[in-house]
Amino acid sequence: MVSVFIENLSKDYLGFSKPWKRIIAGLSFGYFGVDSEFTAIRSLSLKINPGEIVGIIGRNGAGKSTLLKLITGVIQKEAGILQVNGSVRALLELSVGFNPELSGEENVYFNGLVWGYQPSEIKSFTDSIFAFSELEEFRNTPLKNYSSGMAMRLGFSLATAKRPDILIVDEALAVGDASFQQKCLKRIKEFSELGSSILVVSHDLGLVSYFCTRAILLEKGNLLFDGNPKETIEQYMFVLAGDARSKDRTSQPTKQNVKVEMQTEAGVPSQIFFIGAKTNLQVSFQLDEALEEATVGFHIDNEKGVRIFGTNTHLLGNRNWNLKQNTRYSVTFQFPIQFGPGKYSVGISIHKGESHIEGSIFWSESVLDFEVEQGQIQKFVGVCHLPTGFQIQEG
Repeated sequence: MVSVFIENLSKDYLGFSKPWKRIIAGLSFGYFGVDSEFTAIRSLSLKINPGEIVGIIGRNGAGKSTLLKLITGVIQKEAGILQVNGSVRALLELSVGFNPELSGEENVYFNGLVWGYQPSEIKSFTDSIFAFSELEEFRNTPLKNYSSGMAMRLGFSLATAKRPDILIVDEALAVGDASFQQKCLKRIKEFSELGSSILVVSHDLGLVSYFCTRAILLEKGNLLFDGNPKETIEQYMFVLAGDARSKDRTSQPTKQNVKVEMQTEAGVPSQIFFIGAKTNLQVSFQLDEALEEATVGFHIDNEKGVRIFGTNTHLLGNRNWNLKQNTRYSVTFQFPIQFGPGKYSVGISIHKGESHIEGSIFWSESVLDFEVEQGQIQKFVGVCHLPTGFQIQEG
């Protein structure tokens, strides 16, 4: 049985152009006065299975929060089918509802009742809640003496003290320091392995790439893409660049003739490099139109879609470059391969100014792939290699 089943789901918000029309709408029970309508979710169909960690991404106003509100039952749909099977818990503002005058333990009790816990459950969970949040010594301290991070840690620990069937996380994973964030992610991952469905709304694309097993892209209330996180993020970047064309179409541009090649330090084309080797990334192109303040950039993602590095000619100091029409240009970036062993992809952008978000002429994810081998470098862990020496002193 699916955890969430959605078919042709729609949600409209009604509005008023003038304050007095709101009064008329209230007096007429909504028959008159309403003169504006905004569709936040439009004919959306979606299935979420037990154990999935689904990232929901999109621009502000894309419909992400509205979808979560519909699933949690905060608002009602206008049309379509929405079936939610199992208990739902939503992590939004983690410290909302806490009373600053009460102690941490008292807040756990009263907010636990709000979360739907039974008094006996709260009693059995309390010790583990304070242990997980690392706040045992502040158990009887008034919440007004907590830092904001401490309050959020307590809120997360309380909200996840009992595993729900469906857990919704809306920009609520920036909890405490880095080590505690890892504890939170590990707990959510454990919930997923036990069969909980996790829905994560976040603008942190690195988190979505690393943590989610699937991702969906919303744009103006429509489901634009549903697939693995790497491909979904690629489609999102097309949207941010003002180009929602598919990957296949973007790889064959009609207005630009773009060629990308990775070479060894000696200029020999290659797709396999050893750690520490120097490489040339050559981008050749021709534009149909002249472009002022032109910028050429690249970025490198690992096989999970996590961005390893990116830069462009503007950031590197070339800020007043004007391109001529129908003229062939070639830009060569030189850098050492200091990434961990694995498979990587290169994305390319041609745009105006510092960022491709505005004035994008060309944008393509995964325009070419390459592989990094260990070579003679000693074994290490992590996504990048830092040449490291050491000294030992005795006495």
